[in-house]
Amino acid sequence: MKIVAAACCLFLAAAPLMAAEEPDYRVLEQREGYELRQYEAYLVAETDVPGSQRSGGNRAFRVLAGYIFGNNQNQKKMAMTVPVTAQLDPEASRGDQTVYHWQFVMERKYSRETLPAPLDERVHIREIPPRLVAARRYSGSTSERNFLKNLKVLEEALARDNVTPAGQPLAAVYNGPLTPGFLRRNEVLVEVVPAEDNERVTAASSW
Repeated sequence: MKIVAAACCLFLAAAPLMAAEEPDYRVLEQREGYELRQYEAYLVAETDVPGSQRSGGNRAFRVLAGYIFGNNQNQKKMAMTVPVTAQLDPEASRGDQTVYHWQFVMERKYSRETLPAPLDERVHIREIPPRLVAARRYSGSTSERNFLKNLKVLEEALARDNVTPAGQPLAAVYNGPLTPGFLRRNEVLVEVVPAEDNERVTAASSW
C-alpha cells in the first residue's frame, strides 16, 4: 500500500504540543507484531492537501491549526489532541501528484452540534465511525523509510493471521519534534474486517 510516510511533518512548523487526550479505544488482543483495537466513534477536523509529505504537511498544519486556534465561527480556541494522522487518497492522487487526508482529532467534549463551524472552506468536520483497527507501534524516526518498514511488518503479520485490511493505512504521530527518537510513539493504523465478517467472505468465496 502506498501511504504518506510520517505525520510528523505536521509538527515541523510547531512548538511541542501534545495534550494527553486521544480517541477512546479498547485493546482486544495483543498479537505478534501488532494489537487489535476497537475504537469508539470520534470527530476530526480534516483537510485534503496535494503535494509532498513535507510541503503538503506544512500546509495542512497551518490550515488545521488555524481552525483549532480560533479561525472558526465562535473564535474559540481548542486543545491540541493526539494523534495527528495522514492517509493517502488514492482516488484523488494521479501519477506523481499525490493527495493526502490530514486530520486533527477533536476533543471528546464536543459533538457535531457544539463544534464551531470552520471559517476556512478547506477544513471539514467528519465523524470517524466505530471500527476495528490493527495498530503497530514503533519509536525512532518518523521518516518514510521507517514508516514503510513498519507497514510491511504489519501487512505480513495480518496476512499470517488471515486478517483482511479494510482500507488505506494511516500514519499516526503522538509527539512533537523535540521528543527524543527512543521516546517517540509512532503508529501504523489499518482498519481491518472483523473476524465474523471475514469468515463470511471466505465462506462465500469458496463456493
